[in-house]
Amino acid sequence: MLKVEEIIRSSKLYDVQRALADLGIPTFSSYEVKLSGILKGHSGWRNKTSDFIPKSKIEILCNDGEHDKIVNAILEAAKTGDKGDGIVFVYQVDKLVKIKNGQTGESALK
Repeated sequence: MLKVEEIIRSSKLYDVQRALADLGIPTFSSYEVKLSGILKGHSGWRNKTSDFIPKSKIEILCNDGEHDKIVNAILEAAKTGDKGDGIVFVYQVDKLVKIKNGQTGESALK
């Protein structure tokens, strides 16, 4: 199993949501996050009194064979071509346990 995690422009969250739904992935976690430091020249940054830039973070758990299509859908939906579009991470998940019934592994993803 893998975890696909991305930090994107908040304005692109619904575009990514639609792209994932088109792939058959209607459920994922999203969070509002704030980045500091590397993106101070970000063209979408409007609040001149703060060093923090608002972004959205998305987390998706998937089977090993699904991550390429997920990453490609995110890249297409989130890209504006400007500085600060975001970044995607893919991690190996060693263990997953569903609290409800104790299922483990890929069967817990369903």
